[in-house]
Amino acid sequence: MNQLILPYQKNTKQTFSNFIRSNKLEDQIINNIKEIFFSSNNQLYLWSNTSCGKSHILYSACNYFGNESKKCVYLPLKELGSYGPDILLGFEQYDLICIDDIDYMFGKSNWELAIFNLINKILDNSHKIIYTSSKSLLEKNISLQDLHSRLSWGLVFKLSSYNDDTKIKILKKIIQENEYNISDDVCSHLLKKETRDLSSLVKYLHKIGLYSLSINKRVSVRQLSEI
Repeated sequence: MNQLILPYQKNTKQTFSNFIRSNKLEDQIINNIKEIFFSSNNQLYLWSNTSCGKSHILYSACNYFGNESKKCVYLPLKELGSYGPDILLGFEQYDLICIDDIDYMFGKSNWELAIFNLINKILDNSHKIIYTSSKSLLEKNISLQDLHSRLSWGLVFKLSSYNDDTKIKILKKIIQENEYNISDDVCSHLLKKETRDLSSLVKYLHKIGLYSLSINKRVSVRQLSEI
């Protein structure tokens, strides 16, 4: 597979087929991504609150087009910030560039300029870009107005926040994928916690899962106090 996913590790578990959808708009978003190389639209901007599946979609795009012999790269800007903006040099050679958490660099002049220059090179080569962000382009978070203009050129979609039913489906999928020995009632119980964002729930679920593997016993709600 002709593919690079930073930080230098492929994530083959995350695909479009196992992305749990909560509404028809997500089907439309995925269809637009799958057709991006047949479309005049060279870029997509996906935004939402945290923990709504944005990174999953980018990994899925890299895996999907990697199987189509496209050169793909996943750039998690939140993790790459310590390297400095020069790390973006040269990525215009890829067919598809997936930029995760682009809003993490909003307001940082050196990064904004580097991103703007990269986008221009990508578009000059008629390559494709998908961005994810927790910020709407209607918010005034970008200092470099030319960058704001470039990001506004393509399709813009807002992902919906997950409802409780979708969160439970995701938690159960994680249990199955990791072969954790966890009772189904644990997923419903976790949604009663004060911190209910999906990222926190998944983190706690992994903690429970590792505990279940260490004791080699099924964990139910009654055992949670022991963790």
